[in-house]
Amino acid sequence: MLSETGTQFFGYYPGTVALVTAEHGSVRNVMAAGWHTALSAQPPLYGVLIGRERATHALVAGSGTFGINFLPATHARAVQGTGVLSLHDLNPAEADKLSRLGLTTLPDAPLALTDAYLYYRCRVIQTVPTGDHDLFVGEVLEVRHDPALYDDRRLFTGQAPVYLGRSSYVKTTQERESYVPESFE
Repeated sequence: MLSETGTQFFGYYPGTVALVTAEHGSVRNVMAAGWHTALSAQPPLYGVLIGRERATHALVAGSGTFGINFLPATHARAVQGTGVLSLHDLNPAEADKLSRLGLTTLPDAPLALTDAYLYYRCRVIQTVPTGDHDLFVGEVLEVRHDPALYDDRRLFTGQAPVYLGRSSYVKTTQERESYVPESFE
């Protein structure tokens, strides 16, 4: 029951964390983003909110492109690492967060993480200021997925790390409940 009132903004988790990859010039980065969403099916648009102080913000703004990657639960530690380690805090010898976290990219798609079960390559078509973050609206130019982790209806069948907040994760389970339209008639 809703019985407590206040003004502290919280409760937007649980949810999946997207790993945003970006590269501009000779600098590349990966960061965890809890605030991301599909925006449109036609045309395919995906949005991610990035704080202006984040290193990835400048890379996305400078290059006009970004990748959205989803990793399975077996990679939850790396997912968390992308949110805890900041490119701003690393010395130049450690400045490649991907390598430091054991993440690699596909040879023909430098923003696609090798172990992702789903990847979107996006071109920025709009940047919307939203308080302390900017919403990068990306046109989805390419989608790659691991067919071993999807059923014939393109429903995810693997285990995803679900972020609860404050560095805590749980895994999705294989048990499903479906509520088809006919069940409401």
